[in-house]
Amino acid sequence: MDEQILALQKELQRVKQQTASALEAVGIGLWVMYPDQRIITWDEQCQKIYGWPQATVSLDELFRQLHPQDLVHLRALVADPPSRKTQKPTTVDYRITSPVDGIMRWIRITGRVATHPSGPGDCFSGTAQNITDEKRKEATLKTIEQRFQLAFMNASVGVVILDTESNIQLINKSFANLVGYSQDELLDRHFGTISHPDDVEENVALVQQLIRGESNSYVFNKRYLHKDGTIVWGQVSSALIRDQEGKPDSFISIVQNITAELQAQAEQKKLVSLLKTSEERLQDAIELAELSTFEICPGDGTILLSGRAKGWLGFKPAETPSLDQVLNTIRDRDSVEAVLGQTVADGIGTAMDIEFWAVNQQTGQERLYHAQGRVVRSSPDNTALSIRGIAKDITAQRQYAQDLEQQVQGRTQALQRANLLIKTQADQLRFVTDSSLTAIALYAIVRDEATGDVVDLRYELINQMAQRMTGRQASDLLGHTMLEVFPGMKENSIWERYIELAQTGVPLRYYNHYTQDGYDIWYQVQGVRQGELLVLSFLDITELKQTQFQLESLNKDLLEANNNLEQFAFVASHDLQEPLRKIQSFGTLLLEQYAERLGDGADLILRMQVAAERMSILIKDLLTLSRITTQHHSLVEIPLSRVIQRVIDDLDIVIEEAEASLHIEPLPSVKGDESQLRQLFQNLLSNAVKFRKPGVELQVQISARLVAKADLPATVKPTRQATHYHQICIEDNGIGFDEMYLDRIFQVFQRLHTRSQYAGTGIGLAIVQKVAANHGGAITAMSQPGQGAAFFVYLPI
Repeated sequence: MDEQILALQKELQRVKQQTASALEAVGIGLWVMYPDQRIITWDEQCQKIYGWPQATVSLDELFRQLHPQDLVHLRALVADPPSRKTQKPTTVDYRITSPVDGIMRWIRITGRVATHPSGPGDCFSGTAQNITDEKRKEATLKTIEQRFQLAFMNASVGVVILDTESNIQLINKSFANLVGYSQDELLDRHFGTISHPDDVEENVALVQQLIRGESNSYVFNKRYLHKDGTIVWGQVSSALIRDQEGKPDSFISIVQNITAELQAQAEQKKLVSLLKTSEERLQDAIELAELSTFEICPGDGTILLSGRAKGWLGFKPAETPSLDQVLNTIRDRDSVEAVLGQTVADGIGTAMDIEFWAVNQQTGQERLYHAQGRVVRSSPDNTALSIRGIAKDITAQRQYAQDLEQQVQGRTQALQRANLLIKTQADQLRFVTDSSLTAIALYAIVRDEATGDVVDLRYELINQMAQRMTGRQASDLLGHTMLEVFPGMKENSIWERYIELAQTGVPLRYYNHYTQDGYDIWYQVQGVRQGELLVLSFLDITELKQTQFQLESLNKDLLEANNNLEQFAFVASHDLQEPLRKIQSFGTLLLEQYAERLGDGADLILRMQVAAERMSILIKDLLTLSRITTQHHSLVEIPLSRVIQRVIDDLDIVIEEAEASLHIEPLPSVKGDESQLRQLFQNLLSNAVKFRKPGVELQVQISARLVAKADLPATVKPTRQATHYHQICIEDNGIGFDEMYLDRIFQVFQRLHTRSQYAGTGIGLAIVQKVAANHGGAITAMSQPGQGAAFFVYLPI
């Protein structure tokens, strides 16, 4: 029996040695934790993994070396290990810093609850492995994915993905801005609908050359039709993307807005023709076109920037930033500020040459600039010193230099394998990006081995937006199927759509409200199949839907408020008119029956009646203004000549008494509300008659002409945008007014004369302005005292 025990002990020792050798070969160590004793024992391999050459370590000492972000989680696992219930091993990744060499390592441990060898209570045992290199590679992969995504979505040039039928499948924001549409408006739209007809034939010929394989790409200057009707020139660089079988799959086009460049070239040619400048000066002008200018006065904290420099730093063209605001955009402000101070301190003629990184405060983009300047006097008669110079964006040059430097650096075999993996995943991500909208995911189709039917979809690749939308990390999704992660999906009608897409390959696009698995979101889905892969893209429109519901509720409240306001105005005007009528009636009775007894009191009654009449007119005008403000009738085609004629018929007696002469030119028809337009022209003609010159025949001329949007006066701000407007001019030779009061005359109750000079409530022109605004237009005027006045009404076409 003793010999058998001895043999078993030798065999056990041999197995242990073999196991230790195997674990050491793969870099895995063994450990045991005794929670009650607050200690951990581990083998020599663990000591190497942790950089901690002790066979036994205090549990509290171990916790002190853990990364703060991992400490809480690990404490919870020790207090209540999942394996106590599941009897399955638990795997945890965490960071720890060796107290010996001070190096932080990523450790992956796998362990379970075991029976304490010396008595009751639990102990934990398992394996440990150093995964620091693996974590670094994961971080590198994530960084490259993020850079690729940002490069596409935030590219400064337009990027368009088309299918083989030239229908738009994906565009970035820069291209949408180029043609004036939103990204949603352009999706699935044929490219020819936004192309100039004269360029379509040549563009199609170039596309056919790509399909036939006669060329790999082409560059073509073409015209696009902007949403506002203007023409935008773009330089298009297109290439054909083929699938794995070599068949045409899609087109990718890079579009650079060259409208300004072409205009600049035309202007340069014109300048060359007019000024006959030399070739050397023309070259200098071209070079300066890429530079910006500045003048810095450190003494008084001011800076003057050219428009290009303002654009670099995110300031508006009309904005005048202070030196402090500009310095706040610079990464290393202190060193730049020190250079400026030292340069000025060295006196006139001192040169400055500096490079700095600055952030565009609008976009958040950081770029590198090179500035050169020289100290000069701020002006000939000023002793203050300033630095004048030029600056250039050298981000591209620096990036190019850095790329060359990186290419020169050697690669180890491990990095080469990592780069190959990065390239493969980047290619997959690029394919997903080319086929989706915002949040994107690539799935492998899972089929039943016996029947070949589609039974599930397995996550192969997702982007950052998809992770944020699902609330899951990529590690929680990749390698798992959709029904494993979202079991409630099968109960939703959306699952049938996915299965149909996987079976038929017919592209999918729809809106969905998902309320399973604890979610409540609205999103737009688009899907395509490529072989045995599916690409699904998701656009979260939950906030848009919530905003829509809020707007509907607000519109309902607004309509109710407008209705209440209209009812209030009507009732208030009726209730106010009735006492005024009684005042006027009783005043008339007093004058008729007791005039002789009243004496001087009769004059007071007359003045009371005049005031009551004036208040009655004021209430009527306020009611008119209220109705124009709250009531919006449907717009129909109205001939303005008919409106003017009816206004003249209404004012026939007043015009005849004033012996006014009217000259009316042909007038256009406009879309509007006839009653409001009559009120507008009636008020303007009444004003012309009211403010005529005594003893001078009143001349009133009404004319119309077309005005382009670009030719509108700077002070005219129509409430509806259009490419052209009708300008209706009502001009008289009356007393006129000082234009310094132009803004005041269109305000309620604003008058330029006393009531003893000219009657009125001060509401007439406010009504005119409101009517013009209701019709999408605006009104302004030109005048000088004693020189008459001209009122200009602008109505959109």
